[in-house]
Amino acid sequence: MSAPPATVEVCLRRGIAAKKTGKNLLEAGDEWFAVCYFYAAYHTVKAAFLEDPIFDDPAALRVVNQYLIPDDRYATSHHGRVNGGGIRRMGVNDVVRILYPAVAAEYVRLHMSSVHVRYEDGLGAIAHDSVIADYDAVIGAYQRRELNHP
Repeated sequence: MSAPPATVEVCLRRGIAAKKTGKNLLEAGDEWFAVCYFYAAYHTVKAAFLEDPIFDDPAALRVVNQYLIPDDRYATSHHGRVNGGGIRRMGVNDVVRILYPAVAAEYVRLHMSSVHVRYEDGLGAIAHDSVIADYDAVIGAYQRRELNHP
């Protein structure tokens, strides 16, 4: 039995907690702040998915992208995949790219910054300021209610 989907409130609370931890790490000079900033953005876009009325209209989803389905609002993996039955499942990155192109580049860069810190040699040439700016762009779009598909 899988856990019930998160609520908007839970997503936003987790995003705020991740940002707070990230800010503390940034102040300490620790590049792991980028991981926290990414997850703060991740939880915020998850809240946007839950609030976005397009997921309540399967026909509207198909107009936007033939593979989008209402259950994609509950995506948890970063990247989509084809399951054993050949059914395409969207990942969060895919849904952001399709529904929220205005912040897709910033969101994907945040994800890649997180990957660089977690699995590669760290941020390297990625400037701290660019991570912060990408985070601010995603969060700002959510706060301005721009993460709802028109």
